[in-house]
Amino acid sequence: DDELCTGSLISPTVFLTAAHCVYPDRVTPAGTQFYVSFAPDLYARSMRYITATSYTWDPQYGHDTAHRHDLAVVILPAGSTRGMTPLTLPKAGALDQLAAQGKLSKALFVNVGYGVSASRTGVPSFGYDGVRQMSKSEFMALQPTWLGLLMNTSATGEGGDCYGDSGGPKFLDGNTSVIYATVTTGDYNCRATTWDWRLDIPESRAFLGRFVALP
Repeated sequence: DDELCTGSLISPTVFLTAAHCVYPDRVTPAGTQFYVSFAPDLYARSMRYITATSYTWDPQYGHDTAHRHDLAVVILPAGSTRGMTPLTLPKAGALDQLAAQGKLSKALFVNVGYGVSASRTGVPSFGYDGVRQMSKSEFMALQPTWLGLLMNTSATGEGGDCYGDSGGPKFLDGNTSVIYATVTTGDYNCRATTWDWRLDIPESRAFLGRFVALP
């Protein structure tokens, strides 16, 4: 089995990730069985996983590269996440409101994921150890459907995300309970920028509202 992506528990039975993580292709053909683990180390002997009962992606995914609708949910069995506290989705237009209040220009966002660690300089290399990591990235831009963050570590002194972090959460520094966006895409070397699909926009809320109560 392969470790593919990252995600977030948004209800006791709903795990949010990126559509490109589950959309049928040569890596995940139709009918693929997915598993979810919340272990801090995927290679630890004590690692446990939950067998998903189903999964689905936003039906608008893939129709427009500018509006990717890159969201999916993996459904877990009732009772399988007992004792865990699901994360919270943002209110409608939350990032726009923060921008209007001048609270984004100097903001840091927290990245969490199981992805590879990219080298800072030289020939790109991508180390992987299966350990859940956390980093921070500076705000770069807010677009109608995208949150753009800087991850030029050499310039900012902060971090970013890379392959395997897709679908992972983006929190505002200081509040790791509300997910504002999910990892979608970035540059090949994982050294410049990351573009993350916003969860506070109508497109995301229309899809997610089918599975969870929205704030």
